Amino acid sequence: MNQSHSEDTPAGSADLSDLRIGEFQLLRRLGSGGMADVYLAEQTSLGRHVAVKVLKSASLQSSGDVLLRRFEQEARAAGGVSHPNLVQVITTGREGDIAYIVQEYVPGMNLSQWIRRNGPPDYGTGLKWLQQIASALRTTSESGIIHRDVKPENILLTRSGIAKVTDFGLAQLNQPKTPRMNLTQVGTTMGTPWYMSPEQIQGDKLDERSDQYSLGVTAYHMFAGQPPFSGKNPVTVAVQHLKEKPLPLSHFRADLPKALCDVIERMMQKKPADRFPDAATLEQALTALNLVPVNEGLERHGGLLGAVRRLRRPLQLAAVMISACASVGYFGSRVLHPPLRLDRPAVTQPVARESTAARQFARAILQPDRQDLWRAVSRYFPGTPEADMASLQLGVMLMSSVVPDIDQAYLAFTEVREQGELAPEKSYLQFLGMIGQAYALKDRERSSELELILSDIDERIEQYESDDIMQLDIDRAPEELQRFFSRILQSRRQQQAENESSSIRAR
Repeated sequence: MNQSHSEDTPAGSADLSDLRIGEFQLLRRLGSGGMADVYLAEQTSLGRHVAVKVLKSASLQSSGDVLLRRFEQEARAAGGVSHPNLVQVITTGREGDIAYIVQEYVPGMNLSQWIRRNGPPDYGTGLKWLQQIASALRTTSESGIIHRDVKPENILLTRSGIAKVTDFGLAQLNQPKTPRMNLTQVGTTMGTPWYMSPEQIQGDKLDERSDQYSLGVTAYHMFAGQPPFSGKNPVTVAVQHLKEKPLPLSHFRADLPKALCDVIERMMQKKPADRFPDAATLEQALTALNLVPVNEGLERHGGLLGAVRRLRRPLQLAAVMISACASVGYFGSRVLHPPLRLDRPAVTQPVARESTAARQFARAILQPDRQDLWRAVSRYFPGTPEADMASLQLGVMLMSSVVPDIDQAYLAFTEVREQGELAPEKSYLQFLGMIGQAYALKDRERSSELELILSDIDERIEQYESDDIMQLDIDRAPEELQRFFSRILQSRRQQQAENESSSIRAR
């Protein structure tokens, strides 16, 4: 949905959709970062789609020439290197007070979005992406460039499954024969704390091994489904990068070969000297993994959604067949052998622990009206994506009972929301928890508590970079919450239309 050029967005920059810059017609905003907005545009001379990154006017006014030079440095850093796994810069320029970079348009999603939608990839797919990213970073390092901000959000995945590295906004040029424009100097810690190397956190001098560490953290996140370290704030995470050792990757993925886990562990060593000596050596180690098979005897972990999609239908069919056979046997036995009636106290058997979170979740799917099965997922596998989704399913189940247990449902959704507030990598749970809280209160008399939750939902909607990214989060919710959220959106749009109509009449 396009906005007028004068209307400010929550990010604090005007939407330039429909504006023409040189031969580039801006079509719609794709996303917004710290210093720039990215637009889908048409290059009219060639009739092709491109991505145009426009420096935010507010950023330019507050930071002046330093930010502009950094923006131009990004174009030089990425534009001077060609590689199939790098997003290619086409041109750069200024028109009036608008500074922009034109680059290859990559339809698809970034790695972070992909993981949120599909869960961790299988061994073969993840290894392929890791090899492609490492190859791209080897090329940039040979050109004297340190990316400094390698993370899942800066890895784009094409629709054909190719990984491409983008966003060289913090890149540092280390070419010995060229005077360096040191805009990201030693002593600064610019970057993303969840993926930064210890030396970058401490503001030390960086080389290509810093990008290697960040790629190792990215690979860990990709295969485990979560970063190695999490905390309530960036400082907490930074301290863990400096001092703590993460859980072994095999703790999350028993199917991964030890050789791969060893490579990623070496990439994430605290001291640069303990990592691979250079990007070329790392690439060789990753290439050698092509000959290492997955642990076939162990269950593959394809993420919660992948496991559910693979298991739900066959398990449901099996459950129906078992139920049908049991019913036939039951009624047949009643005719042939009337039961002996004995009064016995009801005994509730504790739910057994399954071998994996995915199996525990699948068991709950077969009997979705049992609280104890959903609670068992969280009890036996706390902190896992399956546990988070089980809490959502528990809330929905409590609301769908003959006599809804609103208080317990609200508590379940509140726990989901709090999980999202505590772990940045699970921020989508905060949004889904809010929707669940509103869902639990939907049939009660309108209250200030519900109004506050709806206000929080409105604020969160405004914070999303695009409707597509918001939909990625909503797709993870149970169907009941998805339908309820559609009603919230519809009501919200009607209210906006009424407000606009009233404003026009007032004029």
